[in-house]
Amino acid sequence: SQRYEGGWTRMTQTLLIPIDIRLMQALTRLLMAGLVSMGVGVVGWWGYQHPAWSVKEMVLVGDVAHQSVPAIRSQLAGRLQGSFMSLDVVNMQSLLQEMPWVRQAVVQRVFPNRLRITISEHEPRAWWGEIGAQRLVNSYGELFEASADEAVAKTDEWAVLDGPVERSRDIYAMYVSLVPLMAPLGQQIEFVRLTQQGSWDMALSGGTAIAMGNGDLREVLSRVQAFVASLPQLRARYPQNMRSVDLRYGNGYAIRLDGVTTGGNGK
Repeated sequence: SQRYEGGWTRMTQTLLIPIDIRLMQALTRLLMAGLVSMGVGVVGWWGYQHPAWSVKEMVLVGDVAHQSVPAIRSQLAGRLQGSFMSLDVVNMQSLLQEMPWVRQAVVQRVFPNRLRITISEHEPRAWWGEIGAQRLVNSYGELFEASADEAVAKTDEWAVLDGPVERSRDIYAMYVSLVPLMAPLGQQIEFVRLTQQGSWDMALSGGTAIAMGNGDLREVLSRVQAFVASLPQLRARYPQNMRSVDLRYGNGYAIRLDGVTTGGNGK
């Protein structure tokens, strides 16, 4: 402070810190922040992988007939790593869906150390290719690999579906639509096939083979409906057992009976 006439006055001077010192201070703060972050990360990772977070229990839920917790553990053995917190549940779901009969799997973490596994199994509805085949058709028209066993009922009532694999949904939809149409005949559908050329064939339990021709679902069902509607008149005139029916004609059909060959106009 300096004294002047009339009183005292205070003078303040700002000391400029050299740039090299300021850089050192900034670098020190940056290094400290990095060390703190690294320490927090190490502690967090240690806690993330700590045995205290290991999976202690798996709970299996769903309408499951072919799977069990021991089977699931065997499927996953050596193929998954990590604790309860770090486990890759998406990968686990994919591995579970590789198991026979499993259509969909959902894995959920239940705090603190439990996994809840919800499994939806395939519901088989038909054979694919031949009776007793290892490939089956489910209720969505999807193909899956499995062997029918005692857990599957009514396999003797299944039809055999066949055709291009990529058309399995269409073939199953055709089969499901044909079942009620053929009910008046009192025979089960044993076989439905879509050929590579796009033609539909069907066989009934009584031994009748029906060529349904080309076309989409609506077109084929229309021809079958016309045929079924004409059956009362046909049977009244020809009571013999039908050997084969050809619906590929534009305005009628041809039919072969035991010992007789004739034609019908579908009216």
